[in-house]
Amino acid sequence: MRLLGVCLAVLLASAVARAEPPRRGMREQTIQAANRAVAEHRLADARELWRALWEAAQAPEAACNIGQLSSRMGELVTAREYLAICVRLDANEAHRIELARVEARLGRLIVRADPDVIVRVDGRELDPAVHETWVRAGDHLVEVERAGRRASAPVLVPAGERRQVTLELPPERPELPPERPAPRPARRPSPPPAPGPTWPMYVGLAGAATAAVVGGTALALAEDRRVTAVRRANQISPMNGCAAPRPGCDEVTDIAEEHFTLRTVAIGAFIGAALLGAGTGVYWYLQPDGASVTVARRW
Repeated sequence: MRLLGVCLAVLLASAVARAEPPRRGMREQTIQAANRAVAEHRLADARELWRALWEAAQAPEAACNIGQLSSRMGELVTAREYLAICVRLDANEAHRIELARVEARLGRLIVRADPDVIVRVDGRELDPAVHETWVRAGDHLVEVERAGRRASAPVLVPAGERRQVTLELPPERPELPPERPAPRPARRPSPPPAPGPTWPMYVGLAGAATAAVVGGTALALAEDRRVTAVRRANQISPMNGCAAPRPGCDEVTDIAEEHFTLRTVAIGAFIGAALLGAGTGVYWYLQPDGASVTVARRW
């Protein structure tokens, strides 16, 4: 039994020994690839390789190289972040000098606001516990927000200096009840239109009656002239009247023409009387009290 335990211990030790070289070998290969990328001026690729080492082992060497490469690339805020980690893990004088050079080219911004607000600088949200950040030198936009209320202010931060900005949110507006629409005033009924004048009715009736009288008179005279013409023609020739030209037939012809003229006048008078009567009836139907006119206007 004791021999079995010794054998297991030896096997585990040998397995660990076999697994360790690949890890170290991978780290060395990554460092060599990063150094080769720097030599070829591929700074972004080199920084990504060092970042992978940092995420894998949190080695101070990786943080220092990320900071130095970011400084060479002009990304000073990122450079300051990793150089501060580098100095904290490895307090080397050269690293302190590099960190001081980067901070001299940056500015420090402090935002004074309520602790429960969201603070953003150039759209980047800050840590809720610490409203302070390093920024590049120049103009920046500071924003605070809470529950839909916002406030913002531009601020100029010179290199190597510190600036402080205080922002207060606008006061909350009390919720007002929804406005009710004002009641519409009662619509007054429009007065009925005034009845039309009555004189056209009387004129129409009088005209129709007159035309009827004229027509009746003309018709009576035409009938009288017809009878006279027949009697006169029989006196001239009882057999066939004025079928053939005879003395005295000219008078009969004149009387017959008067008959036709009077009959024509009678017919025209009766037609005029009918038209005047119909027009008067329509006027009376549409205009007695205005009701029919109102319906017609709506349509």
